[in-house]
Amino acid sequence: MWVYNRKVLSAFLLFNFLFVLTVNSAVLADLFDEWWSTGSYNHGLLGLALALYVIWTKREVFASPQGNILALLLLSATSLLLLLASLASIGQLQMLSLFLVIITLLVSFYGFQSINKLLLPLVMILLVLPIWNVLQIPLREISTWVSFHSVDLLGFEIIRQGYKLITPGGTFIVEEACSGLSFFLASALYAVFVAQINHLSRQATLVFFAFAVAVAIVANWIRITVIVIVGSQTAMQHFIVQDHLTFGWMVFAACFVSVIIIGNIYFGEQTPDNNELPKAIRKTPQIRLRYLFAVSAITLFFALMTVLLPSRFDSKYKFILPTIPLYTQLTQNNASSPNWHPVSHGASSEEFNYFLQGKELLQVYLANYIRQRQGEEMIFIENHLFDENRWFDVRQQTIQLNSPFLEQINLIRLRRDGHRSRLIAYWYLVDGQFSADKKTTKWHEIQAAIKGQPGATLIAIAFDYKNENETFALKTIADFATAFTLQPISINRAI
Repeated sequence: MWVYNRKVLSAFLLFNFLFVLTVNSAVLADLFDEWWSTGSYNHGLLGLALALYVIWTKREVFASPQGNILALLLLSATSLLLLLASLASIGQLQMLSLFLVIITLLVSFYGFQSINKLLLPLVMILLVLPIWNVLQIPLREISTWVSFHSVDLLGFEIIRQGYKLITPGGTFIVEEACSGLSFFLASALYAVFVAQINHLSRQATLVFFAFAVAVAIVANWIRITVIVIVGSQTAMQHFIVQDHLTFGWMVFAACFVSVIIIGNIYFGEQTPDNNELPKAIRKTPQIRLRYLFAVSAITLFFALMTVLLPSRFDSKYKFILPTIPLYTQLTQNNASSPNWHPVSHGASSEEFNYFLQGKELLQVYLANYIRQRQGEEMIFIENHLFDENRWFDVRQQTIQLNSPFLEQINLIRLRRDGHRSRLIAYWYLVDGQFSADKKTTKWHEIQAAIKGQPGATLIAIAFDYKNENETFALKTIADFATAFTLQPISINRAI
């Protein structure tokens, strides 16, 4: 049966669209939280509104439905990606996957030409999604390097230690939030919007886009350089040091004037290309009814899996600490430690245990997770195994183990002062397997969730030592971790 009624087609699209958003409402909540915050994506609601306005001006795209088998395959692939991202609780991938599902829904109903016509507003939405944090690392590195050399070339005394810029008047740390990502994304969004409303060609769009983001990057360099110089000369008392965020946006606004001027002069409104067929010879909209049901079936299936798979978990899950040969266990299942305060958001239970070998005391921290959700998960950016305010020298690495069950463990080296240091070794237990690699652990999380046994445990070991005994400390913690992983894995489960 063929469907000619535009209202029927719109109803099917709206149903699938709203159903996907409803099932992934937690992702939307995280998305709006990012847009409502003061972070790099606080322009997101404005960007979304501008994108929706542009889509409304191009609503004639929705008058010509087209369906094909390739679109169904793409819809299945993107829906599977969204499901896996949800099972692994990877927030940025969930947001990106949800965006891709929406795009493939449009392709499923209105063909690939709809994406071509809606490309720029879709890019605008993509630019306001909180998925660009990966750019913070290179932007931070470049901003630190340029700012250091700028201050040095201007004749001011400065020393660089990593991301620290040390001057006689004070020390400045270029945090990830100082990378200029917010300036970068705001300029990129503006460039794409101007390209859309001025009907710029693809080549002109790329040139204007590159110019806009370059100005944003330079503005951040200027901001950091000025703050370092002024802060150093005023003993950190000037208002631009105290409120550097406001000052940063002032610098960005001043620099952004050049983008507006250049845009008006060299990238003004152009005559739009009209490649549409005359109304008189357009094809009559038509699509098979069974095809519409196939699209809905794919949407419903993956939505059902997104709801059902995470709902299966063992409420009694808990990793049972093994007996370690040659080590004496002093205490069991302490709720806290007097000198170690890790943070594990969403953990169903936490415990500290102490082991002694000779005069060497080791602490073992376990964080059990019955199941994991976004923001309440074992591998989460806001989880910490040490207090950053207590340790001034932090180094991270991996060390090899002589164990068939775990090849290596993660190691954090901490220094408290000129005499005291600490080693923290850690790894993960998921689906009955030890792993130190985060990506491998996430894959194990997916497998465990599909099996209905998503329980997981973070295992961490702390060992304090004098600075001159670092080689001995490394051997001590590696030996204990090896002995730990050689013991049988025992899990407390519901009967």
